[in-house]
Order: sequence, then structure tokens, then C-alpha cells
Amino acid sequence: MRTDSFRREQSGQTLVIVALMIVALLGFTGLVTDIAWYEVNLMRVQRAADAAALAGVVYLPGNIIGAQTAAQQEASKNGFTDNGTTIRVIATPEALNNRILGVTVTAPVRSWFARLFGVTQFNLRRNARAEFVLPVPMGSPENYYGINVLCRNSDTPPACPQVPSADGAGNLAPLGFFGGVEARGTERQNGDAYSTYYDGSPTLNPGFDPNGYQYIVEFGPGTVNGSVWLYDPIFCGTGGNTSTNRRLGAGDNWFANGGTGITTVYNLLDMNGTPYTLGDDTLIATSGALFANNNYVDKGPLYRGNGNYNGYDGSSSLDCQASPFHNKWWRLATGLTEGQYRLQVTTSSGTLGESAINAFGIEATASAGPSARVYGQSRMEAFIVINNTSVFYLAQIEAAHAGKTLEIKLFDPGDISDTVFKIRLPQATAPGYTYPTFSYTATGSSCGAPTSGSGVTSLRTSDASGCRYFNNQWVTISVPIPTTYTAPVAPGDPPGSGGGWWKIEYGTLGTGQDITTWEVNIRGNPVHLITP
Repeated sequence: MRTDSFRREQSGQTLVIVALMIVALLGFTGLVTDIAWYEVNLMRVQRAADAAALAGVVYLPGNIIGAQTAAQQEASKNGFTDNGTTIRVIATPEALNNRILGVTVTAPVRSWFARLFGVTQFNLRRNARAEFVLPVPMGSPENYYGINVLCRNSDTPPACPQVPSADGAGNLAPLGFFGGVEARGTERQNGDAYSTYYDGSPTLNPGFDPNGYQYIVEFGPGTVNGSVWLYDPIFCGTGGNTSTNRRLGAGDNWFANGGTGITTVYNLLDMNGTPYTLGDDTLIATSGALFANNNYVDKGPLYRGNGNYNGYDGSSSLDCQASPFHNKWWRLATGLTEGQYRLQVTTSSGTLGESAINAFGIEATASAGPSARVYGQSRMEAFIVINNTSVFYLAQIEAAHAGKTLEIKLFDPGDISDTVFKIRLPQATAPGYTYPTFSYTATGSSCGAPTSGSGVTSLRTSDASGCRYFNNQWVTISVPIPTTYTAPVAPGDPPGSGGGWWKIEYGTLGTGQDITTWEVNIRGNPVHLITP
């Protein structure tokens, strides 16, 4: 009897223990389920924050409202719509670097088993930071781009007349080159890496881009009646100097098929605060067909020179010496206000028989407001003039890029004999620069020249005999930006330039002209997340 009773007591205890264990097991299972659910939703919130930061940062630094709106829209696509109370998507530029956008997403997530203990929801919060490395400004710290002296046949370079400002406010200090674009049917080896259709006809240029070149015009707050002007936008061939054969004036000339009409189109677009997004650009002005099929040469006494328009005598071309578009300013647009505008220069609507270079300049003026800025965007073609040692503005590199790598790409550099390149890193004290060490690689070379090197401060691109080492080749130069770099204003840089202007130095034993394509970028993805 006592044994049966003992067994019954044990059985009852076992049931109690099992029941307690089941409750504990269920509780543990519920806890694990809620933790897993919490982690899954935490990842969802993080992905939404990451996507929101990447979507919004491209509007910085000029359009903070646009950045915040884009961030909230992207978060909404990922399931988190800001309702002003329980779900919040907060996007804010960083104070020390206004090209970094921080995004915080907070949202509640319902619980499951934790409800048994009075916990009905978990509050989630995740942060993301994205950086937008803007296209590097190139070629000019001024309110104009691509302006050089205008040499006549009677002048001895570089003692040539300066180009007057479009608004009549004095002359423009020469930058050492005119802007340039080559006609569609030109061979790539003439120096234009993108607008030229051929690379040894009938072989096509693999880099041909019908979109041409882009130049940025910036008008600051308070701008009234901003205008964009083009200097010598027409194609008007000029002769060579009777003594040196050096091209006169802006230097328009044919490479082949002299007497063929040349087509250039200039489009001005409002960028709407998104420099990498072209789809939302708005066309506000265009030259249309005004400079299409231009078959002109200057036959006047100042710029005719030897009458040799690069192998063509000009007999079948009209005289453009009195044209209102030749060696003069033409206003493309006016009435502009604060904002960034993109000037697109193309020749792709021309024919494949067109082989020439059209040189031009750009200036931005306003009736009131701060001085405008005009510069090349990431890549540019320059029609440069060399007089022994010549120095040109290459690119503006901000202090935020300290410790990164500057990548400079030169296409077809060094058409002048015995040329050596150097890079000038700006300094605030005299002489205003140092020569940084760099490494380089080339896609090919001539005359046994090396195709790579490192730890150098100069690069020879041609020899005294005239052999051009890198004709029709890309040379990529990698320059480590010092970690202590502060983007100083170098002595002699124009007031208001903002500092950080790196320069490129051409050293030769004589004078000459060179057409080359330059690209400058900060190495890395321009839009990327920043991890803590």
C-alpha cells in the first residue's frame, strides 16, 4: 500500500516538473523567436537606412531639401514611411563635411511571445552614412574657362592681345589654353579621346562618346540676371604664322578634308542639384543648327598669316573675319539665377567626313551677386600653347580628400618635342607648390619609352628629336594626397578661388601647341556608404 502511494506521489511530482519544463521550454522558444524576429527587422531597418543615405546624398551639398525628400522616399520603398510619430526617417548633412549625409531610421516592430509579459513591441533604430565625392572641378578657378591670348600674325608669342571680358569689364588673364572639341570624323590620335569616331579609319574609336564634354557653370546665392557666353563658338579656320607656322587666333583648323563644313552644338541644361544624374536635367538653351556645317576661314590680314589652313588654301570657304561669332562673345543664355548649369559641347551630329578642331571659350557673368564659376567636369579637352615652361590649372582638390589617391589621366600628351610633365601640389607659402612623387602606367609607348614607373616627380613625354612617346595613348598618373593636406590657397591664385588648385607644368626647350584630353578623379566609388 505504501509502495503504491509512493509511486502515485512520484508520478504527481513528475507531472508538475514536466509541466514546468514545458512552460520554460515554451518561454525559451518564444524568447528565441522574438529575438530572431527582432534581428530580421533590424536588418530591414538597416537596409532601408543604407538605401536612403545613398539616394539622398547625391543631392548634396546644394539641395538639402532634395536630399531629405529622396532619403524618405527611398526608405518608404523599403517599407518605412515617415509618419511623423512612430516611424521616423531623419536625414541630415554632417557639419564638418556637407557631402556626407547621415540617415537615422526608427520604427516599432510588434512582438509575439513577449506580449505574455506585457512587451507589445520593440523600438528599432539604425543609422547610415553615405558620402558623395563630387566631380573634380578642372581647368579654371575663374568665372571663365578656355581663354588664352589671341596671337595675330604680327605678334611674337606670348606677347599677344588678351581676350576682353564678355561684359566689357577689362581683359581676361589667359589660362594658357582654349577649350576644344574635335569634329566627329576626326582620328583619335589628334588628341580628343571621346568626340572622335575613328582610331585609324575604318577602325572605330572604342571611347567615342556622342555626349561630348561637359562644363559646369555655377551661380551663387543672390545672382541676378546670370548669363553664359561663348567665345569664338563658330568654326573659323585660321592660318599659320608666316615665320613659325604656329596657328593664329583661337586656332581652329582642319586635320583632313579641308573645306568641309564643321558642326558644333552647345547645350545649356539646369542640373537641378544632381551632378551625376543626367535624367532630370532640363534644357534651357541651345545653339541648335547655328554652328552646323560651318565652312569658314579667316582671310583677313590679322589671322590669315601664311594662308595655309593646315594643308588647305581656303579657296572654297567663306571669309569669316567679320562674323559676329568669330573672335567675339556670343550670349547663349541670360536671366539665370542661383544654381548649377551644365554646358554640353558636342560634334556628334556632324558627318564622318568632318575632321577638325573647334576652339572656344566660356564666361559666366551677372548683373549682381557673387562671382560665378566655370570649370570642366571630370574630363576636358585642351588646345594648349607652350612657351618654354608653362603652367596650367589642373584640378581643385578639397581638404576632405586628404589621404586618398588622386588619379590623373592624360591622353596623347606631349606633341611638342623635348617635353617633361610635372604635377604641382599647392602650398600656402612661396613658391606656392611642391612636386609630389607619383606612379604612372601607359597603354603603350614609342621609341622604347617605359610604360610604367613609380616614385618619380616628372614624366618625359617626348625627346629632342621629336619622338612622341605616348602618341594616341593614355597615361594614368596616381598621386597619393598627403594625410596633412589642407587645400591651401597658393600665392598668385585668384581671390575667391577657394584653394586646393593643383597645377600641371609643361617644360620644353621652345614653343608649340598641343591638343590633349585630361581627366582627374579621386579614386573610388563617387557615391558610397561609410562604415564606422
